[in-house]
Amino acid sequence: MRRLLFAPSWIARHLLALALIALFIRMGVWQLTKGESAQGSLQNLFYGVEWPIFAVFVVYWWYKMIMEELAPTDLSGPQWGAGGRIAPEAPWRPELDGPRMLPPGSSSSPEEDEELDAYNRYLTSLYERDVLVEALKQLEPKQLDSKQINVKQINGAR
Repeated sequence: MRRLLFAPSWIARHLLALALIALFIRMGVWQLTKGESAQGSLQNLFYGVEWPIFAVFVVYWWYKMIMEELAPTDLSGPQWGAGGRIAPEAPWRPELDGPRMLPPGSSSSPEEDEELDAYNRYLTSLYERDVLVEALKQLEPKQLDSKQINVKQINGAR
């Protein structure tokens, strides 16, 4: 935990949050003193109350960022594929308590199911093509052999 919160990026965030808090409190004090002076108005007094509220928001979001960083990852969310993309939907597995998908033959008509299946196949092919392109980018030109590469699969042609 210490190593995480004292990383260079976090030190910058801590310093920014502290600077904003100090600035907002100072602005609140300045507005209150201006409101109490002869040239001040009720508007200055309200601004004097508003600036510390901004400081409280900074404290709140600073706390939220730290808690999100320290919290364990949510494994029940979407699983990430190659290159940071979300992998195509996997079938529902009861042991993971994920969202249930409509079973085949449910309240939708067969035409809608065929259209949805075709669209899902299209999305899966796009995902697989992108994964293949990313894998090919990582290979050196010497490793590429024209007999091993399926150009139709790379271009997404059917």
